[in-house]
Amino acid sequence: MKLPFHKVLRSEIVDHSKKSMNYELRTKDWCQRRLGFSLIELLIVISIIGILVATATVSWTNAQQKSRDSKRKSDVKSIQQALELYLQDNGTYPSGTGEIKCPDTSGNPTAIAWGGNFSCFSSNKTYMNPLPKDPVDAAGASSIIHKYYYEATAPSGPILTYKLSAGLENNKDPEYCTKGQPPSDDCIGSGKLPCEPYDNRSYCVINP
Repeated sequence: MKLPFHKVLRSEIVDHSKKSMNYELRTKDWCQRRLGFSLIELLIVISIIGILVATATVSWTNAQQKSRDSKRKSDVKSIQQALELYLQDNGTYPSGTGEIKCPDTSGNPTAIAWGGNFSCFSSNKTYMNPLPKDPVDAAGASSIIHKYYYEATAPSGPILTYKLSAGLENNKDPEYCTKGQPPSDDCIGSGKLPCEPYDNRSYCVINP
């Protein structure tokens, strides 16, 4: 028995609505399931972030080391200028083993701490105030590597030569050289430096 046309049409509309509703429910359910990440996806993302952080950290560390090394070289040049002024006034460089020594009121050589006032009573003049400190030493480091080292002695008569050493951090620096440590154990012969740095240091200068 055939149904009237209006009932057939109504039945088709209801059936179509059910199909459409089922499709929407399935689509909604699928979308909800895709809102989260799978474990593999999370591991991949975490690995990528870790690599980026490690790369950025290395780059930042290298940049900081190069910046401190530039400051060390600048400090050494400034100290050299002060030493030349002292030579002009006194006809000799100040003595020193580790630190610069300047005569006190009694004429006795007295060590000046790095960061102290390079002032001498013999000439009643301040040559540098303050004497620079290694950038890491200035932050409170106790390692001797991060302390400047001054050497100037003479058996008798005026002191006309000296050596001033510092410890660079960037071993890729073209002037980086360490005494007795291959492959750069001959700093003078290799042409890297005009002198052999003091123990545990990797950079030095001498009197002009």
